[in-house]
Amino acid sequence: MGVTVRRPPSGIVSVLCLVLAGCGGGGSGPTTPPAPEVGESQAEIRIANSLSTDALVLNAIGTNPEANGLLATTKLVDLFSVSGGDPRILKQLHDPDAQKFMEYLVSCALGPNQTLWYYNPRGSNPGPRVWGGKAGLCTQWLTSAPSQACLNRVSACLLSRNNALGRRVELSIRGEVPGDPSIFYLEAMTKPAEYEPTTAVKLDSFAPCTASETGAQRDCGWTADGIGVCIPGSTVSLGAGGVVSCPGPAVGSSSGAQMVLRVCSGVVGCDSARTTNLGEGDSSCAGSEPIVTFTCPAEGYYSVMTAPWDSDDAGTASVDVSADSPTRYALSESQVFAVREGAFYGNVFDPKALATKVSVEEVQVGGERPRFVVVGDDAIIEGAIYRKMYSCYDPSWGDGAAYSSHRVCALPNAGANCAATVAGPCWGSAVKPSLPGRCEVNDGPQVPGDGDYERCKDPYGNVWKEPVTTFLHDPCGPVSDDQTGKLCGRTVRPRKER
Repeated sequence: MGVTVRRPPSGIVSVLCLVLAGCGGGGSGPTTPPAPEVGESQAEIRIANSLSTDALVLNAIGTNPEANGLLATTKLVDLFSVSGGDPRILKQLHDPDAQKFMEYLVSCALGPNQTLWYYNPRGSNPGPRVWGGKAGLCTQWLTSAPSQACLNRVSACLLSRNNALGRRVELSIRGEVPGDPSIFYLEAMTKPAEYEPTTAVKLDSFAPCTASETGAQRDCGWTADGIGVCIPGSTVSLGAGGVVSCPGPAVGSSSGAQMVLRVCSGVVGCDSARTTNLGEGDSSCAGSEPIVTFTCPAEGYYSVMTAPWDSDDAGTASVDVSADSPTRYALSESQVFAVREGAFYGNVFDPKALATKVSVEEVQVGGERPRFVVVGDDAIIEGAIYRKMYSCYDPSWGDGAAYSSHRVCALPNAGANCAATVAGPCWGSAVKPSLPGRCEVNDGPQVPGDGDYERCKDPYGNVWKEPVTTFLHDPCGPVSDDQTGKLCGRTVRPRKER
């Protein structure tokens, strides 16, 4: 699922993090550049919700009491160092779900300029690999033991990023870190996603061109620009210096190389042959500046991509919409992600609060080479496996309890293998006055208007001060297609920006 945490450009912190990344996290690995994080955009701080619930709750690190306890008390470079990591941890990396768990943990905890090197023992080509940071909720964990507040924030981030389907769903996560409002900064202009939602694979169009290519129909070398909203069925024109009719005023502008445009339906970019491609433009009238005229899709949202006409050239496009088009372009994060889903809070990193155990065991028969087998990942546990993780739901859901169970449980119909206990509505409502809200604050004061729940209680009355609140673009995104009519109904619908 696509979560969105964004950070404004940083100064001194970025310089420090670049130093840490360059030495592989304190000298624990090679100095070659890290590969991009799986399922993440390099162009912005966007976190995807595509961690499957099954991988979150049944993996040989998070759900292994010994490994879990080591994580909670030890700096990451000591545990995962390629040259001298903890063998108790490294053995568990034979479990692919343990590697996926760590990939998401690192991207929640570390900043965008931090990396953690580790040794991947799996496959035909074992060797050093790297996980990349993203959200920066616990940057000190790389080189020092984490605080309890750090562990709670990373736990909430991990829980917010899971769904039973492992589907990539774009979303925005919001919260508070005392003294640092930039962590949960809301982006003034949000960009289209660059990954296919069903596969979480990056679209070809956003990859660099491996050879010189030209034109608006190529599927490489594109850049995500912005998202717009329009009246379904209406005609919309936008440009980067082109004109709608000849003669006429220029719409937008371009500089440098000749530029081309592509418009896609929804909040995700597209390749040229996709059905979501609404139109492309490389010129207008007798000029080389592009214009695109298209019909607003049924969902009312569209995404814009830009690229030089020649992939070997460099240029910029300043996209704008024609004055008579019934649309609004360059929407902000809060405008695109307007459906408040709920909040996630608690602590994953408590080995005494695990309901089961998963481990990697070494097996050797006769003179054969040792094999590593994952044991316990087929367990079926009633309720939550992480006994100290909780979620609450926004009261605007038609059936918040049912929606939330499908969100946090790998086996929702049986109420089993859940990542958290659903505590109830986050906030009280007149519709169901018998269900009191679990959170004491409806909108944290650090970023006024961002709608983050704060100080949320578990069913035992304990207050958790580090919740993460999630906002969706599509309320049906995290649930299976056959359940959308039952689960994602809202009693209050967000107003579209016009």
